[in-house]
Amino acid sequence: MDGEPAAVAPDVQAPALPEAVSAGRTAAAIVAAWLLPGAGHVLLGRVGRGTAFAALIFGSFGLGLAHDGRLALHDRRQPFLSALQVVANVGVGPVDLLARLSVYGEAAYVLPSDYADPEYDKRLTVLRRRTESGRSIYGTAYLWTAGLMNLLLLFDVWDIGTGRKL
Repeated sequence: MDGEPAAVAPDVQAPALPEAVSAGRTAAAIVAAWLLPGAGHVLLGRVGRGTAFAALIFGSFGLGLAHDGRLALHDRRQPFLSALQVVANVGVGPVDLLARLSVYGEAAYVLPSDYADPEYDKRLTVLRRRTESGRSIYGTAYLWTAGLMNLLLLFDVWDIGTGRKL
């Protein structure tokens, strides 16, 4: 019995490994997940998970807008930090563009570098008005959470699509 492998009971089966889907379908699911949070999970057959994630992301984003959250603008005076803030906002997908159209009246992502530019004062006024609210800091946290959560969920879609996760 020394050195011999132990016998395995015939009715015991190893757990099944998750199956990967095609690279094209995985890529389509990732794009869909960014365009419409939760859609990537739905495309990969995880309907309940996708629906729950969509509710969480849109709920957080909606609370952020309702609490006067700051839709960040890239500012050349603080290029690194403002770029991270914009990425956090854009992570939620095209709904960020719709929010910017509603808040700024245009697809504003950059604070003009020329102080004489009339757009500079207009965008800065909108930013300041939204941050005057005592709820703004909470709204901003909700907005950034929604975007960053969606970016993390893109990795979850990748893991499911490549078969690394059930």
